[in-house]
Amino acid sequence: MNRKLFILILFFAQVCVSQTDSLPFRSYKENLVIHSSLGYNAAPFSLTGDFGQVNKLKYRANLNPIMGLGVAYKWFALNVNFKLPGYVRNTTNYGRTNYLDLTMKFGIKKWFFNIDLHAYRGFGIKDANLISENLPVSSRNILLNDQLNTFSFSINGYRFHKKGFKMKPALGIVGRYLKKSSSFYIKYTTNIHGIDAANKIMPHTYFENDKAIHRSNNISAFDFGAVPGWAHINNINGWQYGILAGLGGVIQTKTYSFDGTNRGFLGLAPRLDLKVQGGYNVDSWFLMLTSSFDNKSIRFNEFQYQQVYYYLRLTYGYRFKKNKK
Repeated sequence: MNRKLFILILFFAQVCVSQTDSLPFRSYKENLVIHSSLGYNAAPFSLTGDFGQVNKLKYRANLNPIMGLGVAYKWFALNVNFKLPGYVRNTTNYGRTNYLDLTMKFGIKKWFFNIDLHAYRGFGIKDANLISENLPVSSRNILLNDQLNTFSFSINGYRFHKKGFKMKPALGIVGRYLKKSSSFYIKYTTNIHGIDAANKIMPHTYFENDKAIHRSNNISAFDFGAVPGWAHINNINGWQYGILAGLGGVIQTKTYSFDGTNRGFLGLAPRLDLKVQGGYNVDSWFLMLTSSFDNKSIRFNEFQYQQVYYYLRLTYGYRFKKNKK
């Protein structure tokens, strides 16, 4: 009898161990995690249309080194990025750009949410001398506008098809993967985004073709939709790498304002979701190189605005041991 009972207990113990080992990741949600990052953020955008001399205006910011500080515990995660003193390029030729990036990530049951706020001020038009030789460009042929703003506020919710696939260990901060895992997913997204400038977005007085939208001081949109995609994560002897890639679309209400007049339209727009990362990730600490791309677009017939918010970031983090009760 005792022998049979021992065999039964041993059997259930083996089953429990096999179920635990079947999980492709390890979670540290009960651990306090602090992390810092260093990299750069940017939000280049372009305006395409019939401007006469050129058909595309390329706007660029003066890149800055970006410092990030973050904390995660249980369901809560907060990450704040801010510009470090100094600029990568000469401010006389490339202007000054101020950045604000705020991100919040958290999970609720089967959902994973990512909320992003971006606000950038100060851009320049690249190769502006091609528009007109009379434009007051810098020695690098940049037309600077320190009143030009771009903004984006996004709420994104992820649902993965595979039950064993989780977003938090895929990001590598409050968890890490132990072996290869893949899954299809759908990202539901809601966004408010656009550009504005009190002194006009474009130098319309120098265009051969002056249209109403060329005199805009605001171009913005509200949209919502879904982006289906595919995710793949692997960890080999502590070296973790992964990619999330998706392509979908949104329903969009869009407006532009000029000379006290507002015009609004309803349409569709494509959306791309892309995140790539790799690095070393073990139980107590991690060092990950991460890149993310968030594209925005608004079209008014032959006129189109396209922008990409992206970052390249090296993140180091430490996971404190759980408090013993």
